[in-house]
Amino acid sequence: MSKFTNLFRIAYHGSEFHGSQIQPDVVTVEGVVKKILNELGATSPFFASRTDKGVNATCNIITTTSNNKCKEFVGDLIERLERYPIWITGYSDVEMDFNPRIANQRKYIYYVFNEGKKELFTEAMQLFVGKHDFKNFARILESDIVDSRRTIDKIKVSTKDSVLICEITGISFLWHQIRKMIGAATDVTNGRKKLDDIKKGLNGEKIEFTMAKAEFLTLSEIKYDAIEIEKVRNERIMRIKYELSKNDNFFWKELF
Repeated sequence: MSKFTNLFRIAYHGSEFHGSQIQPDVVTVEGVVKKILNELGATSPFFASRTDKGVNATCNIITTTSNNKCKEFVGDLIERLERYPIWITGYSDVEMDFNPRIANQRKYIYYVFNEGKKELFTEAMQLFVGKHDFKNFARILESDIVDSRRTIDKIKVSTKDSVLICEITGISFLWHQIRKMIGAATDVTNGRKKLDDIKKGLNGEKIEFTMAKAEFLTLSEIKYDAIEIEKVRNERIMRIKYELSKNDNFFWKELF
């Protein structure tokens, strides 16, 4: 019997899960999706990106192996996810050796509330653009063997309804890196730190920065070469968009 590698693009509310990665005795995105995929005869999912407890996603990518092409069981997958805040938004059949973690680009969005110093915040965030050692802006355990150098391709800060929307684009990120970057920028705008402190931290000087809250962070985009994802018309998402259109909560509108 033929085997297929199925790619699914998923979205989820992070507030309902203890992160994306499976853990014992708590509800996680991977745990829910794994159970349902296994029930449908597919293998456990392989995630493109891990997200912490509380972090949302409008675009995370998973792959699984099954006896069917995506189109043949995506409907069953959507139906069984109905009782969870997890949505299938696209799918594609890919090569057997496709690795979702090897992406060309990832983009995260962070929503900063009650921040009246956009120019200073933007200036602080722009210090992170380019290739740097982010060991002072990430959580790295002593047992970890990891290269803490990363490249930030682009940071864009815009304003909507008095909220700053910070878009951060790169190929890959360290654990807690974006939340530490945002925290460092708000440390500067709140007077707890100076712009030079961020520069010193990027140059290796040990400086502690605030870590921003998880619930305002969203994984919004993952891109690959030569992969076309078929968009799913998910009725659950359409219903949610309709409900959100009745109020002014732009944060959840952006999430969907």
